[in-house]
Amino acid sequence: MKRDNTVIFKGGKNGIIVHLDEEASLEDIKTAFREKMQASAKFFADAKTTIAFKGKEISQEDIVELVGIVGEETDLLITFVDETGEEAITLELEGAKPATSPTYHHKANLRSGQSIFQNGSVVIMGNVNSGAEVIATGNVYIFGTLGGMVHAGSEGDEDAYICALAVAPSQIRIAGKITYFTQEMLEDAGVMMQGAHAFIKDEQIHVDFTGDR
Repeated sequence: MKRDNTVIFKGGKNGIIVHLDEEASLEDIKTAFREKMQASAKFFADAKTTIAFKGKEISQEDIVELVGIVGEETDLLITFVDETGEEAITLELEGAKPATSPTYHHKANLRSGQSIFQNGSVVIMGNVNSGAEVIATGNVYIFGTLGGMVHAGSEGDEDAYICALAVAPSQIRIAGKITYFTQEMLEDAGVMMQGAHAFIKDEQIHVDFTGDR
């Protein structure tokens, strides 16, 4: 039987490297990726690792979808990097799995006065500027700076979470909990403009900041 090389998993220095066949279609890649994740679910268990995509060039939207498949099919806790394998863009997802509900992708900055309301999760390929708001019943992923108001789990889902590559003064809500990123708090914590993963822990919003100064 001919081996399917559409998606190949290899162990790297820092985690899993996924080689994607440059000639394969995105649909074939996603199908093969899901099948291999299903077959490897017991092997991965609840491990924590990084995942890097090489070979076929894919968009950040496609990366988010592949990472979502990991969360749907396994209990793997992941820190994923972009397809270059360089850890220049890193988003920490420890402690939660991507939601399986419908996801809306917004491929631009969200300007002041603009709003997104979604029954499901939201992926922003840009910044959420001051004066903008995102309200989702699921998770919110921001591939840019979180500077406005973001509400995940708006219908009471305390398992929802918010991830952003950078943080500016802003307000975040998860289910019925509210907290603020103030200028003073970010400067005191030494994490201004670095990534954040916010989730509910011990009945309050807990924030893990990623990256080094």
